[in-house]
Amino acid sequence: MATDNNCAVIGSGIFGIQAVRELTRRGTFVDWYSSDPEPGGIWQPMPWGKTRESTELVNPGWCIAPELRMKPTVTVQEFRALLRSWSDERADLQQRRFLTRVDSVVEHDSHVCVSTSHGETAYAFVVVATGHYGAPHIPIDRTGDNCYHAATLHDLSRIEPDQSVLVVGGGQSGVEICEEIIEDRPDIRLSWCTGRRVRLISRHSPLAMLGTCVRYSTRGEPPRGFVITKSPATVSTHCTIMPIRALQVDGDRVEFSDGSVQKFDHIIAATGYASPVGLDFPAPDRAGTKGMRLSPRHRIAALNYDGDGCGGASMRCARKQATAVARLFAHVQGAKESPA
Repeated sequence: MATDNNCAVIGSGIFGIQAVRELTRRGTFVDWYSSDPEPGGIWQPMPWGKTRESTELVNPGWCIAPELRMKPTVTVQEFRALLRSWSDERADLQQRRFLTRVDSVVEHDSHVCVSTSHGETAYAFVVVATGHYGAPHIPIDRTGDNCYHAATLHDLSRIEPDQSVLVVGGGQSGVEICEEIIEDRPDIRLSWCTGRRVRLISRHSPLAMLGTCVRYSTRGEPPRGFVITKSPATVSTHCTIMPIRALQVDGDRVEFSDGSVQKFDHIIAATGYASPVGLDFPAPDRAGTKGMRLSPRHRIAALNYDGDGCGGASMRCARKQATAVARLFAHVQGAKESPA
């Protein structure tokens, strides 16, 4: 049965790392679950991670970390090293149960049961930090071997010269895939389906330093998003940008939201990632901190809950939510110590 000091964190991305870091700083022993081999989440090297080696982060200071505040841009290698150092701060207070898939998290009156292939373990408090990420997810009906997720695209060798490629996804991952194709394979005919009207800005633009969560207004239309690129002119010149959505893929045939149909030799989805585990717990109550949800008995805290994403300020949100988690666990401990 769970004890007063029995706590588990599920997920080893930014939010999971910050939760473990904050809990262990306060002397709490944590069982740390992850289906990955090491901390880092999407920032690990492929195939476990999802972030390409060419990725650079524009650093507005508060968006990433104080340790990197003086650097205008941060490479993925630098960011990985920082996450690794945070993960190892209090390794003596961690029991890492990595390469372990969590099947369910079920809340009871006095404890929470975490189930894996190794059995069930009871905890006084559980933090679920699997977020939006994990297994590749392509949210469009598709058929054929020519449609795949950007996370599986280790190199561009499968694409032959003069073939047509459609990149689907109007976020930072989408533009980075386009940049990589333009730089490494100028012989490819490239189109980018953004699903919205985007404004390309340079990484050295003052707007970029505010973070990708900034919005801009278009006359007569809802606000749209900035997308940061190494060279806006290069992307717009060498890539056909399509501000429409891809509705369905059938082999090489793609149907778009404006009613048009086109054929492409390859379709690459850069459309985000789905949670790797369907955790069995209700989390209807919003916590006092943006992005958090609490289970009915407040023994489970879900971080970066689906629909409450923090955008470009994710690191700042992760720190705030981790601090809130530590306070919640202290409250659970205090409730057990109080006389009935």
